[in-house]
Amino acid sequence: MIVTLTPNPSLDILFQADRLIWDDANRLAAPRRRPGGQGINVARAVRELGGHALAVAPLGGSIGAMLRDMLDRERSPLQIVEIAGETRLFVGVREGGTGHSLLLNPRGCELRAEEVDALAEATLSAVGSARAAWLACCGSVPPGVAADFYARLGTEARERGVAFVPDCDGASLQLAAQAGCDLLVPNAHEAGRLLGRRVLGADDAAAAARGLLRFGPRWAAITLGAEGAVAATPAGSWHAVAPPVSHGSAVGAGDAFLAAMLVAFERGAEAPEALRNAVAAGTATLLSTDAALLRRADVEAILPDVSLNRVR
Repeated sequence: MIVTLTPNPSLDILFQADRLIWDDANRLAAPRRRPGGQGINVARAVRELGGHALAVAPLGGSIGAMLRDMLDRERSPLQIVEIAGETRLFVGVREGGTGHSLLLNPRGCELRAEEVDALAEATLSAVGSARAAWLACCGSVPPGVAADFYARLGTEARERGVAFVPDCDGASLQLAAQAGCDLLVPNAHEAGRLLGRRVLGADDAAAAARGLLRFGPRWAAITLGAEGAVAATPAGSWHAVAPPVSHGSAVGAGDAFLAAMLVAFERGAEAPEALRNAVAAGTATLLSTDAALLRRADVEAILPDVSLNRVR
């Protein structure tokens, strides 16, 4: 079982446009609507890939009610912490002519101290009751939540024998990595901020992934968008890349990547196999056209064409 925490969930509204026109009306087809927030994405992807997951998230207001209804309809296991504020709305627009995306990502409502405490209690209770193998703390923390929130939860989870992965950025990632974790999965920009240097290209990313091992995780991976991803362990490092997909939204691709990696590790896979599966899953999100983040059939179709090479 994989337990995910999403302290800043969202309802995702995803548009497609041939071209965005500034300072004028953009007439667009109806958007895709799907549950959002990184940990919720990870939990949904884990279930689609045949694993078991429970998502913990604070929900409030009319958007929170819509998000709850969507997850209820698809029978996604969810532990809700009720909050007074309004759950946020995320809007993404992909411009087909250029492949660029415009992402409008609100910070989220401020959580009260008692709501933060309830969220921590619900997360650790879920870890215990579900006999979790992994706790994944995912995404930004909203106002009112301290930067060391993930670090504290990860420390408590590991003391209970549960593996921990922080999937975040900035101070939250820095503090969680320093406190100790079992897996790090930043993108190239996040890895650069964590290491204090730029990460340029696959070979440099492989070296950076080896550098992340100095924080003490068993595995480290860095996602590289269209260039695939790299992974490192004390035994070596690898680069995996899938055939290019020229259409579709990449929103949530990193979450699908993490989900597939956790499912593979839970099933006993070694790092190279987990990396191939994760790259296939991340790529499969580009093929989704409805409320689903990805489809297992797409992952299985992409997987044989994912190339894997050892990197020195």
